[in-house]
Amino acid sequence: MSITVVCPFYNEAEILEEALRTLLAQLGSLPHAWELIVVNDGSTDGSAEIAQRVAEGDHRLRVLGYRRNRGRGYALRTGIAAATGDVIVTTEIDLSWGERIVHELVEAMDDWPDADIVVASPHLKGGAYRNVPRRRVWLSRVGNMIIRTCMSRAATMNTGMTRAYRRPLIQSLPLTEDGKEFHLEVILKARAFGARIREIPAVLEWKEYKHRGERVKRKSSSRVNKLILSHTLFSLFATPVRYVWAMSMACLLLGALALAWALILLYLQMVSAYVALLSVSLVVLGIVLFVLGVVLQQGNMIQRELWLMQRRSPSGTRQEGE
Repeated sequence: MSITVVCPFYNEAEILEEALRTLLAQLGSLPHAWELIVVNDGSTDGSAEIAQRVAEGDHRLRVLGYRRNRGRGYALRTGIAAATGDVIVTTEIDLSWGERIVHELVEAMDDWPDADIVVASPHLKGGAYRNVPRRRVWLSRVGNMIIRTCMSRAATMNTGMTRAYRRPLIQSLPLTEDGKEFHLEVILKARAFGARIREIPAVLEWKEYKHRGERVKRKSSSRVNKLILSHTLFSLFATPVRYVWAMSMACLLLGALALAWALILLYLQMVSAYVALLSVSLVVLGIVLFVLGVVLQQGNMIQRELWLMQRRSPSGTRQEGE
């Protein structure tokens, strides 16, 4: 089994050289053939030159990139399209998920030959967050809980980049997201095609690095409020039938209870018209929501057929502008 590790980066000049050398040293102990692809997502601080300089010392390091910043999803799609390994591991370039995270993901692929995707999750027993602000931890936990409710329960960590994929699967998915919604898109479409997803516990740690004799503390470059909104909207619109039918069943149940209460009031010779009207309204609303769910389900089936057509198309997974 051969391994390709894909790491995007954007304006990481302060930590890039040390991070790359640490990562290369770790990959050197893999019991498999490997390559490392780093994708320069339009950096403007000299990061690309640093990566090229490090690559001159190791032919297994490939540097890809483009001039304009396109987003994490575009960078990952660029690296994944160029990968040649049987297993593709995507992770943060600073190894904030631990220096042996690639080994752990590859071992999981070995242990679970039926798995198409293995996700690193801090939300499993044995996983954790370290040196990450409490607000970010809370937002991650709550956000992933909402995503699992609205979109898919396949993973406890839907928003993380650190994963391992079987190359035939990930390269055949019709992926289009340029931003961090890419992670949600992969889970959504992989599940639509019947992919098997497993998880391993992992520790996410914001580290410090040396730069010109000083310690540089790692920070997230994400705009949290924008990220929360975009991820929430993606998960809500991904599979709306999940909660539309739940709302339908709730309305029908409440309507039945209201009807029962109206009959009790009628038996007691009390005013029951208002409760009966409420009951009819809830039942009608429940029926409307159920029909809407049927329409949405048909839409999901049509969408899946479109994805299948894109998947079969020779240009289905090409990058925009290629």
